Amino acid sequence: MAELQSDSWDHSDQVEVMGVSVTESSLTMPESLKMRHHDPNREKRYSNGSLVSIDGPKTMNQEPLSPEDVNLPQSFVVKYLGKREARGLWGIKNTRKPVDEMVNAAKSLKPGQQLPHIQLKVSEEGVVLSDLPQNVNKNFTAGLYPIDIVSYGVQDVVYTRVFAMIVVTETAASGAALRDGRFPFECHAFVCDSRISAKRLTFALATSFQAYSRTVATKGEKVKPKKICY
Repeated sequence: MAELQSDSWDHSDQVEVMGVSVTESSLTMPESLKMRHHDPNREKRYSNGSLVSIDGPKTMNQEPLSPEDVNLPQSFVVKYLGKREARGLWGIKNTRKPVDEMVNAAKSLKPGQQLPHIQLKVSEEGVVLSDLPQNVNKNFTAGLYPIDIVSYGVQDVVYTRVFAMIVVTETAASGAALRDGRFPFECHAFVCDSRISAKRLTFALATSFQAYSRTVATKGEKVKPKKICY
């Protein structure tokens, strides 16, 4: 049995959105839906020791209610599902297919295969991916994704422990990707240790977006469009 299927995946996540229309007007998950299947002991078991640092009054088992509850920087230990082409700058319509593809690929891992086990840090500068000593799969690109190229972030509504973000590739400015029939956007996805961690990660990126907007505004520049879904 593949690693993701055995210790990282919870198929009850798929049940949580049955009957919910996933449209741009209904991206915020109802409170009743968020609380379904909630087991504090299960969250503690997944969370114990996995969150590298928490800055602020909340502990890692306390669910943040808004981006204001999350201070920067925030660091998380996550499993990297990978990246796929996205067809737009933002919206769950542009993360749905890539996330589904990456989840299915992870579920098909052969026995002994593992997803990259990495640290994800969110700061005002952007999102940094870095290796961990225990990681055996080096199939990811370490480094900083500057906040000005990150256009969207979301806690997935089907797999609620998955966080996804869309970044604009370097070829976007030149238009080379579009001329080649490709889209200059990438969807990256990560498995968090709990639903609460995925939500906290989403709020951390929202806080980074807000800081970016303030910085640009003080310079009198035009803010690049950015969206967060929570």
